[in-house]
Amino acid sequence: MELDELSPDAEMPYPLPDGAMVVTIEQARQSLPEAQNVLMMLQAMSDEAHDLTDELELLLDRYSMTHPHVIEVAEHLGELVRQWQDNVGRLETVGARIVSMDPGRLEWYGVVDRRMALFSWAVGETDIEWYYRMEEGFPARKPLIEA
Repeated sequence: MELDELSPDAEMPYPLPDGAMVVTIEQARQSLPEAQNVLMMLQAMSDEAHDLTDELELLLDRYSMTHPHVIEVAEHLGELVRQWQDNVGRLETVGARIVSMDPGRLEWYGVVDRRMALFSWAVGETDIEWYYRMEEGFPARKPLIEA
């Protein structure tokens, strides 16, 4: 469905976040491979950031903040944060957003049956085949074929 098919009297349970895009199911499906790749990168980066944070805590128990190794680890963590932000920006350009890192889940704002909904995908699924109403949440996912 296209955005212009949104019912004129449709009420939104909450406003869309700033910069959020509303996409068709075709656009969401077209962006899925890139969104999956970005999600996998972010999952790996999350693990690395966790490890670096643990390492930094241990180092700070032994050394001052100005110790060269502390600075090196902190700079690496800072670079990881910058890369994280760049990757989240990539998701935003295709209209996707992360719902969960583990298990990995993505969503796209869209229109189903003339009402705002979220197209939903989870790791292990081959395609975007689910949606739910904004006011319902993930547990209320329904197959798109019912729409």
